[in-house]
Amino acid sequence: MGRGYVEERGYLVDNSILQKLSRSAPVRRRFAELVSTFPVYTCPPQVLEYCWSARNPAEYAELREDMELFTPAVSHPPQQLVLDIQQSLWDSGLMRAAGDTDVHIAAYAIANDLTLVNCDRDFGYIAGALTNARFRQEFVAE
Repeated sequence: MGRGYVEERGYLVDNSILQKLSRSAPVRRRFAELVSTFPVYTCPPQVLEYCWSARNPAEYAELREDMELFTPAVSHPPQQLVLDIQQSLWDSGLMRAAGDTDVHIAAYAIANDLTLVNCDRDFGYIAGALTNARFRQEFVAE
């Protein structure tokens, strides 16, 4: 392994990516690269957020099936980690720069050593607020 090499364990794909698959070529291209090369994971807050957009029971069932295609993240973040992420935002003057669901999703990425791929600037705020390098996120521009 050369200098600067980072072994990828996998990706947690945020809903901001999934929601833009049908209308953004750069997002579609990056998503295709990820699913063909690396394991893609989900976590409970991400699945809940994804399924929340359903407009009827049939669509809810379809969205749940979508999520079954990915691997569930096995490690649940400890409460301390979730609160530390939120505290880091407060300490950085970014009190409400990221919502509670995004904070929780970021904590799952950290707990499972995953890179969080997204189109949501909230995760960039989280990355900037954290003083450790444990949180990896990739922003995909539309």
